[in-house]
Amino acid sequence: MPTPIPTHTLSNRSGQTNIEIKFFQGEQKKAQDNHYLELFKLRIFPGLEGISIFDVKQIMIASRTLKKFVFFVVIAAVAVPLRYGSTNHKYILLRLIHSALTIKNCFVVDKNRPTLSAAYRAFEEILKSNKEPPYDPLADTLTTIQQQRASFPLGYIIPKPFQCQITKEIFIYGGHNVDAYWVDHRQKHSQKRSDKIILYFHGGSYTLGDIHSYSGTECHYSKLFNMTILHLEYRLIPEYPVPSALEDAVAIYRALLAQGIEPSQIFIMGDSAGGGLALLTIQYLITHQLPVPHGVIVLAPWTDLSLSGESYTRNHDTDVMFNSDNTKWEVKVIVDTHASKLPPNDPIFSPLFGSFKGFPPMYVNVGTADTLEDDARGVVKKAQEAGVSVTFETGLHLMHVYPAFFDYFAEARQTLDNINKWIHSI
Repeated sequence: MPTPIPTHTLSNRSGQTNIEIKFFQGEQKKAQDNHYLELFKLRIFPGLEGISIFDVKQIMIASRTLKKFVFFVVIAAVAVPLRYGSTNHKYILLRLIHSALTIKNCFVVDKNRPTLSAAYRAFEEILKSNKEPPYDPLADTLTTIQQQRASFPLGYIIPKPFQCQITKEIFIYGGHNVDAYWVDHRQKHSQKRSDKIILYFHGGSYTLGDIHSYSGTECHYSKLFNMTILHLEYRLIPEYPVPSALEDAVAIYRALLAQGIEPSQIFIMGDSAGGGLALLTIQYLITHQLPVPHGVIVLAPWTDLSLSGESYTRNHDTDVMFNSDNTKWEVKVIVDTHASKLPPNDPIFSPLFGSFKGFPPMYVNVGTADTLEDDARGVVKKAQEAGVSVTFETGLHLMHVYPAFFDYFAEARQTLDNINKWIHSI
């Protein structure tokens, strides 16, 4: 008896007809093959003419292939979001591209920067291909800023994790209302009156950034540091002039104290412009003889709006995150909002030129490829001269605010681990 090809079960479109078909090899039993063929045409595709045994076999092969493909797509649709902890398709695509480029960079040697990981160089490669274009100086200022806000990518580069809890609260102090968000990604329930808190000031040149773009970053910080993050939604330029952001920062800090939260429970943390705002806030507190927080953490702080540091030139081509070509335009926008038309090196804009006497312990971080490297180094020098306890970490060959990209390379995760140890040691 001829050997049959494995049995297949087919269903018609209604799903009500199941037919078991055996295809025989060789030239024997052609009548049986024809019988199965006629049955197939009659029951599965009524009215189908001209189909052969070969055609039926091809249909069966295509059917099996389609089933495997559909199965693979379903598994991928479930597994990939679980793997990356997000359903954001832009983020998932970015992670997949980054993984592919990381593999490529494992086989490429950077002789000038041998300490950099393949994963960092892969992320750098992505940013280089999407570098921010120069602003049009003739365009309407608000229109340009609104376009930048709409395209600000941090929200999908680091999206909010599934489990992170975010709760809005409006703080009121002295008739001043401030919007803020409690960000909690810890395992245990938050006790605001006993737990330490990180009051976070986001970056974005004082013109952009909000809870939507920073929620993913702050959720990770909450989980890593095992602390609640309080995100300040400070007012932005140009809709609100200098010193609106500082007024909001001081108001929320004083509102926390009024709620019974001790200064020893509070850390102030910020990145880029938010780092500059953190320093401005503490300088204000000291000037007005208010208690200072337990510590301050600044990542690549923007502290010198006069742009006097050599790193603005030295790192112009190495910093793929910070477009220094647009910085002069941004400074003009910021300074022009202040009624007195003070120069950019006035301490109301630039904390580098203010006093650091009386500051709490500081953790300052910057990459040596960062355009703002000298802004950070200048702060460290002045703070140390004022007798402040300063921990200063530099990331060799690393870009602007590199710790924010912890999802992508180990250098960022190492710095955040260092910050975590510092927080719990002081």
